Order: sequence, then C-alpha cells, then structure tokens
Amino acid sequence: MNDLHLSPQMLQVIDALSSGANLTDAAAAAGVHRNTIANWRRNVPPFRAALQQAESDRNLLFRERAIELADLAFASLREILADPKSSPSVRLRAATFIIQTALGQTPAKAAKPPVLNNLSIDPLASKPPVPPQPDQEVEPENLHKNAQQPYRRSAPKIGRNEPCPCGSGRKYERCCLLKPQTAAA
Repeated sequence: MNDLHLSPQMLQVIDALSSGANLTDAAAAAGVHRNTIANWRRNVPPFRAALQQAESDRNLLFRERAIELADLAFASLREILADPKSSPSVRLRAATFIIQTALGQTPAKAAKPPVLNNLSIDPLASKPPVPPQPDQEVEPENLHKNAQQPYRRSAPKIGRNEPCPCGSGRKYERCCLLKPQTAAA
C-alpha cells in the first residue's frame, strides 16, 4: 500500500473501518465528517485503493476464522440432526443448509424473473404478444380490442360535503358515506 499520498486522518479512517467500525464512528475517531470520507472515496484514488485493500484483508481474515470453525459447526449440525429431541423445523433447516453447502448453492432469497434487455420476462406467460408486421394491415375495430376500458360510474359522484341524497338534510360524509351501498341506490 502506498501511504505517501494519504494523510494521517485518512490512515486513521482506513484503520477504523478495517477494524469493524461504521462510517460515522470512523469519521468521529479521525475528527472529520462522514461526508468527507465519502468524498475521499470518490475523489482520492490512493484512499479508495487503500480502503479496498483493507476490506480485502479483513474479508480474508474472516474467511480464515470461518474455516477454523467449520469443523465445529458441522459437528454441531451433526448433533442436531442426530438428536431426536430437536424440533423438526430445526433439523430440516440444518439438513437444508448442509445439502446446499455440499452442492455449492447459496440460500435462495426471493426468486426474480429473468431480465433481458431491461424488459422483465414473465416465466408464467404462455406467449408474448406478437406485434403486427409492417406489411400486415390492422383493422381499426381490432386495434383497441384488447385495450382496457375506463371505469364508468352509473351515477354521478357525490361529494362528501354535499347534502346527502337520502334527504336527511345532513352532509353526505356525516350520513351515508360510510354506510354500505345498496343496489337500488
């Protein structure tokens, strides 16, 4: 890492962030505002490179620690699976984790439809609509055949501050607004 272009504050921020501090705490420790750190990330390539290197080193450290604990974790999972007193849901989650790990899969979060050229493709749709070819003529009556029709009220809308149509003399909002509508109305 080339520390020649980094100020002591920048080095202090990198050290704090790589040791697990959040952005606000790292900024406070270095005596700068957190927006200053964001500015350094965007505009100071040596700071950005040093920060990426520190994050990479931290990730490697965590990976090494996880590998050291993997045997213990799998032994615990083995005990959970072998214990008949464990709840079925816990045993199922443990078994699912082991199978996914063995297959090299990550747990699925939420299935998203595939995206192609910024257009979402619905996997359940049978066929996408086919646009008419330039040489085909579209008849005017079929042009709007599948277009959604606007909603039309059977009666004019009653404003909430207008007199109630039931004839009570009260405002509509205080009389019949919240009452269920009848078919005769």
